[in-house]
Amino acid sequence: DAKQLSARAQDLIDRGQYKEAETLHYRVVAIHEKTLGKEHPGTATSLSNLGNVLYLQGKAKEAEAIHRRVLAIREKVLGSEHPDTATSMNNLANVLYLQGKAKEAEAIHRRVLAIREKVLGSEHPDTATSMNNLANVLQAQGKDELLSPSEARAQAQFNLQAFTETESLFRKALAIQERTLGPSHPATANTLNNLSTYLDRRGRPQEAEPLQRRALDILERSLGSLHPDTAAMLTTLAVMLDRQGKVVEAEALYRKAVEVARQAGNPRILLLNSSRLGFSLAKHGRYREALPFYKEAADTLDYLYVRTRGLSEETRAAFLGQYGNIYLETIKVLLQLHRTSPQGGYEREVLEIASRNQSRVFTEMMRQADVAKFSADPAFLGLKRKREDLHEKIENLRLAMVTMPLDQPGLDARRSDLNAQLAAAKGELAPLEEALWRDYPRFMELTNPRPVSVQDLQQKLLRPDEVLLSYVLLPQEVAMFAVTRERFRMVNLPVKREDVARRVRAIRRAIEKVAVGESVLFLREIDPADLNSLYRDLVAPLSSALAGKQKIIVVADGPLLTVPLELLVTHYGPAEQQAFESARAASNGNDERPFLGEYGALAYLGKEHRFAYLPSLSALASQRLYPKQYTGPRQEFTAFADPIFAPPPGQSYSPATRAALGLLANNYRVGKDGLPDIPRLRETADEAKSIARILGGSNRMFIGAEAQEHMAKSGELKNSRYVLFATHGFLGGEFLPGADPAADHAAGAARSKSGAQPSLALTLAGDLSGEDGMLTMKEVIEDVELNADLVALSACNTAGETAQANNGEGFAGLTRAFMYAGAKSLLVSHWSVDSLSTEALMTSTFRNIKQGETALKAVSDAQHELRRGSYASGQYRFSRSHPFFWAAFVYVGD
Repeated sequence: DAKQLSARAQDLIDRGQYKEAETLHYRVVAIHEKTLGKEHPGTATSLSNLGNVLYLQGKAKEAEAIHRRVLAIREKVLGSEHPDTATSMNNLANVLYLQGKAKEAEAIHRRVLAIREKVLGSEHPDTATSMNNLANVLQAQGKDELLSPSEARAQAQFNLQAFTETESLFRKALAIQERTLGPSHPATANTLNNLSTYLDRRGRPQEAEPLQRRALDILERSLGSLHPDTAAMLTTLAVMLDRQGKVVEAEALYRKAVEVARQAGNPRILLLNSSRLGFSLAKHGRYREALPFYKEAADTLDYLYVRTRGLSEETRAAFLGQYGNIYLETIKVLLQLHRTSPQGGYEREVLEIASRNQSRVFTEMMRQADVAKFSADPAFLGLKRKREDLHEKIENLRLAMVTMPLDQPGLDARRSDLNAQLAAAKGELAPLEEALWRDYPRFMELTNPRPVSVQDLQQKLLRPDEVLLSYVLLPQEVAMFAVTRERFRMVNLPVKREDVARRVRAIRRAIEKVAVGESVLFLREIDPADLNSLYRDLVAPLSSALAGKQKIIVVADGPLLTVPLELLVTHYGPAEQQAFESARAASNGNDERPFLGEYGALAYLGKEHRFAYLPSLSALASQRLYPKQYTGPRQEFTAFADPIFAPPPGQSYSPATRAALGLLANNYRVGKDGLPDIPRLRETADEAKSIARILGGSNRMFIGAEAQEHMAKSGELKNSRYVLFATHGFLGGEFLPGADPAADHAAGAARSKSGAQPSLALTLAGDLSGEDGMLTMKEVIEDVELNADLVALSACNTAGETAQANNGEGFAGLTRAFMYAGAKSLLVSHWSVDSLSTEALMTSTFRNIKQGETALKAVSDAQHELRRGSYASGQYRFSRSHPFFWAAFVYVGD
């Protein structure tokens, strides 16, 4: 019944299984709405419980809607000043605060406090709770307003020496709790902690420290040393002492907190204290001692991130944003150790840690896609279910151990019994996980991520003619790696991340001017010296490993994600500079001396090597170790080209299309009629037909009005060997994909589209079969199935990064979505290029493929061919040797 379901849900919450608890609370709400009515106080209580579990998952908007509904019911049924109504207001204020709406939260907390003082009295514990909540919101807003003289005199009457409203509220709450709950109550300890933290942040550590010690003592005596609240309090005191320079005692407390967290099985406390102890040790030059704690923190961070699956992607991103710096700090420690002990093997560990921090969301998506291949295997499902049951049992036993009341009769015997059960469960789990690692390693990598090691690369992943280049750009230094089957090399140089970003921005600035329609002569602003300086700093130190290797696989970082390495210049000394300037001065726009021809003689890195790009080392492992198998008959080519963007005269877009275009309004111009001015790409129809003729065999062509979104989702693509989307690509804004892209399609279709996703524009006018015409990144993930050797996105900036990129999540943009959907490789663009150059590159690439070249060699040879060409504009001729024309498209994948 509902009561049992509600109790079960609370049990799940206690174990941190919020998503499962949410499901049960939805069922309780449905039961109460049916049996009690939608406005019954009991229904309001079940709704409130649902809102609270949504809040715990970071689903703030959903939680806000639920809590507003609860508040409306209680105000109507119980009255605006009922204690339960005040509790609903309090819950709503907390949700608003979570969303950054601190001002609105403050107003509600003030109202709750006023109600509780009036109805419950100024000495009630709930009144003290409201004072605490209001003080926390004021503190978060930095509202340290001094008390007025009259308020200060009133405080003095009660011996409360406070100077601001925030401090006054904390001290009042503490006084109430000491009188009503007692000086040793856990709630009293919580307020002591809040006041202590407040004082410490305001430079009053001498006042703060005794309060914090008292709070810790209360919890150790009332809850026990293993309780999560006690462990958190221990951490707070350690940080406070560390900040005061009391290093020895702080270190001792950190070590105690780490040990407590290990014993209690509390990963979040372990993460905090392992990383802080590592930081404290490293700060004092004790790098060798710091490293094990940083490694433990990184392992724990991986474990906790896996456990966030099912929470909103915003919450997961915020979690990584809060703790992701642990990976970089670990790398810094390893680099310091490498400098003092070059033979210690630390450089290999740097690459492993880097692999764990590369494009985390995308890496997990690829693992999920791989696991889906055997998700119907009965043997796998049986092992997976047993593993989940044992993990749940272990968590329950640990929770029981750390939350046992200290005054429980037979405490020691109960602890011994729980320890025995825990040991038995762990003993049962070990061989089961060993079997899963042996038979289903990809599933275990999803649930227990492992880094990609140098040994993996050399023995399992890389081929004889390949070299891998990978980068970690830190604020003050760069670590770069070259790996072949035979060699491994790391170079660490004092090149600042911002310096690399500045040079990349300078290169892209001119390109982006021309890409949006300004004069092509702006391309002269690209200085070969910048192209050469990036080569000298980021490739030349590893050049010996590149010698004799045709293929370079690149896993870049930060600003390097936004520039193709093919355009870097290997030599640009005085002789090359003189030749370049002379050629520029001599150019006059005729057939023999076209404008921009001076760029043709430069020694581009792309002339010597072929480049393939990947978002992460794990993506390479996914493609090489878990390839998707061909099924059924193969269709040679499928194309979407020349979509219709404008509705016929007198007609308009559908509401859904209008809404989708509204989200992307910054990506196109608006005409005089107020409609989007998205230029039609008639020439792409010829491009698609030319490629179809070159490839021969069976094909499907969706051209003009037929180039529709619903056809891309219909299953037409899953047996096509080559796929072309020749249309506009819109980056939109930054986008976080759904939390579970492997979820069933029906559930995915029911979810609304997120705003401003990277999208491909297909036909936008006419009968769109219920679609809006924008094929978004999320829709590719959820609704498109591929098994293609090559997908060409012949569109604008489909590589998906701006010059301000910071990580590998955006690199994939639409690219990662198509890789997840099953594309083995892609041809994508970093910027918009003129249609004739794009068509020439695409047709040349597929002609080379038809002649037997691999896709990567076909792309590289097509770039060489384009680089030798030129085109006429008016009375002048322009050379395509400038990298703007030939380097825009890059090969992604294997």
